[in-house]
Amino acid sequence: MAKDRKHHFVPVCYLNHFKQNGRIHCYSKKRKNEYYCNVDAVCELPYFYKINLESWWKTFEIEKDFFSKEVESHLGPMISLIEKTIKESLTENIDMTKIIVSEETRRSIASMLFIQFYRTPRFKNYYNGKKIIRQGKSIVTHEFTQEEISDPVLVHALCTYLNPNMLNKVVSYLVSGQWIFRYSKENVFITSDNPVVWIPLKGAEQKRYTVGNIDESKCFLYYPITPNIILEIYDKDTKNLPPDFDNLVIRADADRIAGLNLNTIINAEDIVILLDKDINSYSIDITLKII
Repeated sequence: MAKDRKHHFVPVCYLNHFKQNGRIHCYSKKRKNEYYCNVDAVCELPYFYKINLESWWKTFEIEKDFFSKEVESHLGPMISLIEKTIKESLTENIDMTKIIVSEETRRSIASMLFIQFYRTPRFKNYYNGKKIIRQGKSIVTHEFTQEEISDPVLVHALCTYLNPNMLNKVVSYLVSGQWIFRYSKENVFITSDNPVVWIPLKGAEQKRYTVGNIDESKCFLYYPITPNIILEIYDKDTKNLPPDFDNLVIRADADRIAGLNLNTIINAEDIVILLDKDINSYSIDITLKII
């Protein structure tokens, strides 16, 4: 079936939150044009997760057996729960409040962030057979055969989102951080084909995304959950963090919204998911202040 050939590297259940009048408003950085399309026509590639080795695909299909069953079936309810918790926590006269986010919930959210970060074409291109041969056991627990190294889908999966060592390391790192949920009553946060934005903390301010692993250095990470809610995770040792700066819901101000949206555009590989404004509405002169 034609539908089965579309493998979304950003889930449809996530993209649905960014629809405008039933469609997605996109900007292509490569083609430099804006357009509207159906949600199932964006952030997808034909058979992107198809393993070509018969010894694998006869027993395990990444798109159906992992992403559909194990990831996306949990992502939709998780987003709904976060929305409900955040909206109930802020009243008209309160701009900041504490919420309770259990470690179990944090681990579930962190796992979703890890998988989304690594499942995209950027990291399929980044990890390849030569890199595996060179780095070997320092990256993966799976012992690759020469035949398996020739399959880029399998290499990508087992080096990143199906790598339990990397998953546990990154999730533990994210869970230990300081979590802030910024909220706006209006639809203000945009997203992209790389919705998890990771910024290495090499200084007080950052403008550019650097390709690499989340666990290679201390980082600031954010993820637009919906057009109204964005999650920010700070390294626990980030300098100048205010005391008790964790599990907070903060009403987003205009400067913060502008800085986050700009970095979302910078971090996109190609497709930026806009809202009702065109791409020229987003300033290119803003530097995102981490704190």
